[in-house]
Amino acid sequence: MIKYYETEAAYAADAKSAFESQVSFIGASNAVKFDGRNVVVGLQQACTGAIAVLDGNSALHFIAPDTYSSSSFMGNYTVVGVVAIGIDHPDFRGKIAIAHKNNASKAWSAIYSFKLTGYTLDGTDRTGKLKVNQSGAWGTYTEYTISYNASTAADLVEQLNEYFQANAPFTTQNWRADADSDGNITLSFLFTDYRQASNSGAGGWTLTANLLPDIASSSAMIRYNGQRSGAGCISSWQRAITYFAADLDNADYNPTADVTSPKRGYPICKPGYLGHSEYRKTGSTYDDHCAALRAIYGEGEAGWLKYMATFIPMRPTVYGQIGNINRVDDGLKNTYIMAGKTFTKQDGTSIVAFPAADYCAAVTYNHELLNRGKWHLPSADIMQSIMFGIKYNAVNNRNADAVNKALYAIGGTAISNGSLVWSSSRFNAYYAWFSAGTVGFMSHYGMYYTYLALPVTLLDVREANS
Repeated sequence: MIKYYETEAAYAADAKSAFESQVSFIGASNAVKFDGRNVVVGLQQACTGAIAVLDGNSALHFIAPDTYSSSSFMGNYTVVGVVAIGIDHPDFRGKIAIAHKNNASKAWSAIYSFKLTGYTLDGTDRTGKLKVNQSGAWGTYTEYTISYNASTAADLVEQLNEYFQANAPFTTQNWRADADSDGNITLSFLFTDYRQASNSGAGGWTLTANLLPDIASSSAMIRYNGQRSGAGCISSWQRAITYFAADLDNADYNPTADVTSPKRGYPICKPGYLGHSEYRKTGSTYDDHCAALRAIYGEGEAGWLKYMATFIPMRPTVYGQIGNINRVDDGLKNTYIMAGKTFTKQDGTSIVAFPAADYCAAVTYNHELLNRGKWHLPSADIMQSIMFGIKYNAVNNRNADAVNKALYAIGGTAISNGSLVWSSSRFNAYYAWFSAGTVGFMSHYGMYYTYLALPVTLLDVREANS
């Protein structure tokens, strides 16, 4: 049923059927309302919180927000996921983002690798050295001398693997050597600590970081206060406001000296900003280090919130949130550089090399827009757009935001702003960008950590045929 109302008041006053679906147009506000149960809308009406489904013929449809009912849901329909960036989303730029109904905690990378250079292939007795960090003594690099006599890269690889399989810590870290068709030698191992990325060569040998050379990295993270790099850009507004409202004894978040110019790196906690932090006192007198900031942004909570808003990521930008989107922030491209790759350990067993990307890439449905090759680990830009409006679990209610409300309705996995959520974007050779659910801003850390992998797919509203 389609109905027209002059005003919001007229719409609110009219009785709605509990069984029949209704689309209402409101003249005064030019708004569209959906009422009833399991109201099916097209891609062009897919708002944030709409539920993506496939019918019995594998045609894609969307159930309007707040109309899904499992008790009356069509038996031959398959629930796919939830619209996390819809046409009503403030960051909508022609494409909606569907978050899969399930997500899981996965490591970004299970391995690390170096390119080995400096060796000599002349068939004579020689030695090279590796300085290696190891469990039980992280931060200490032990030098190991490796003897070899090789005429080809294949010979050296064979001898290296013999050494690795007979000596610790190469055994415990599952080191292995490989040579490509051009004779380049790569040394790879299980990645469990960021200090492994500082392993080095000696005695003429050199190690150069070589993990996923096709995925460029960037430390850029543009926010409204002008800061263009590093951690501190707010990715989850509700989480950041909740966390930084507390009194924090941390010099990064609560200055120990007078701030004389806008502080752009990390946000400041509210008590520190207001000048009455219990951690910043001389005797019984509060030490006020933020008077200059309040002169710029204003007094009280309103001033603090205005200051906090300067840490919001600047979007859209020509080059994407962390630089050239075609070079460093293409989630689909980055995911499928990683997906499907495995690492063979010394005992001959294989593991997934890049679990987060592999998990996202494994999602598939019988639809050209939803099959394998379309689902991916989101770029930092897309992940921020999704997480920024998530209110659960800083607000302890699964219905606190449209996305989690819809996920709860379909029995999906919650997207918590208290989680650490991976993007597919790299920070440097051994760190990747993620949304830090502890503090609500973007950070970067070792790829070996297990954080949330959120499969998404993007559909072009202008071109896709739903």
